[in-house]
Amino acid sequence: MKNRFLIAGLLITAHTLQAQTVVTSVQDALALARRNNPDLVNARLNRTAQEQQRTAVRASLLPSARLFTNFDYNYALPVQLVPAEFVGGRVGEFREFRFGLPFFLTAGVEVNAPILNRPARADRTIVEQNLRIIDDQTLVLQDEVSTQTARLYHATLMTRAAIGIYQRNRSAADTLAQIAAQRLDKGQIEPLEYNRIRSVQLTTTDILYQNELTYARNLGQLKLLLGLPPADSLVLSEELANRPIDNLASAPAVGPADRPQVTLQQSRVALSRLQLDRERLLRWPTLSAYGRYTQQAQRDQINFLNPNECWFTIGVAGLQFNYPLYSGGLRTSNIARARQLLKVAEAELAYESDRQTTDTDDVRNTYNQAVRSLGLNRQNYDLSNQNVQIALIKYRSGLFAYDQYLNVFNEALSAQNRFLTNLSNVFINQTILQIRSGR
Repeated sequence: MKNRFLIAGLLITAHTLQAQTVVTSVQDALALARRNNPDLVNARLNRTAQEQQRTAVRASLLPSARLFTNFDYNYALPVQLVPAEFVGGRVGEFREFRFGLPFFLTAGVEVNAPILNRPARADRTIVEQNLRIIDDQTLVLQDEVSTQTARLYHATLMTRAAIGIYQRNRSAADTLAQIAAQRLDKGQIEPLEYNRIRSVQLTTTDILYQNELTYARNLGQLKLLLGLPPADSLVLSEELANRPIDNLASAPAVGPADRPQVTLQQSRVALSRLQLDRERLLRWPTLSAYGRYTQQAQRDQINFLNPNECWFTIGVAGLQFNYPLYSGGLRTSNIARARQLLKVAEAELAYESDRQTTDTDDVRNTYNQAVRSLGLNRQNYDLSNQNVQIALIKYRSGLFAYDQYLNVFNEALSAQNRFLTNLSNVFINQTILQIRSGR
């Protein structure tokens, strides 16, 4: 009995525990996003659904057959006046003759087979191109999700690092406030100086809380990108300051043709050309074969199941040739419209190629500048931390006035912010360049 309670308790505990995902690097985050991101998952599902277009278009080129039955009630049958002399009447008189019976039942089978239909064959190529465009759109979405993941991943690490820095800043501010409180009790400083020190302490604490809020928001947004439930725990084990900087000088240059956004526009240009060709093919004739076999019964009353009554057989087979002569200018208008859409697609391709070239150049220039500045920022950051410690010791020993310490502290804050921002810029742009070069 005890074992049963123990097992039940373990099951309840396991059910209430949150799932935990540990991400060790930005590459792990990118792989997780590409696999689980809801937008990408939906895009892949949509691709599977759109593949059914192949079957729909292929069906228009295959024979089709159908069974049919019709029941007709002719409530007003046609009547013809016939000279009465034909039926033994007097000359000059007419008799009414009714043609047909009121109840008709028809059952049959019909087969149609296309022989020549060039527009329908062009539709097959258009469907394949549409599916290719869907694949290219998925690649564009994957590129956007990867870029967002890279930015948000590093922003999360940066805010976590900022929390650690401001925790140390608050500890220094607390120490300074304790020293100031002791000196105020002894009458060594004025209340104004103590209040200024307390103000710095409160401001530092508030900035720490703001960074903690930003970190929680970034982590929540990162969970959404990675396709994780909000209740799950996400742990980023990487320390940004410990990651080495890759040498991208030997990396292959990313041309505009390598970007999925440009590939998508190229596919749209190809689709516009195919649609223009299809509009031209509508001027071609179509040829199809057909066959129909029916049996028909005509009755004065509804007694179609009577085996003594006759059924009549009708069979027909033939070819149908269609050649468009005049459509009110519709075909000419559609061709002109398709031609204009092709020009628009080509202009969008040229613009997207220039835009991607400019964007990639900007990312590379930003990365190179950030790498050049990072070493200087790191040295300045280390020096500013040392200066704060030295200034605190001097203020405690009475060698520094508060204003002197505050100047050093403010310089340290500025150095800390520049270092964190530049460190994040280095690895954000490094990751984006790696994504675009396929590394």
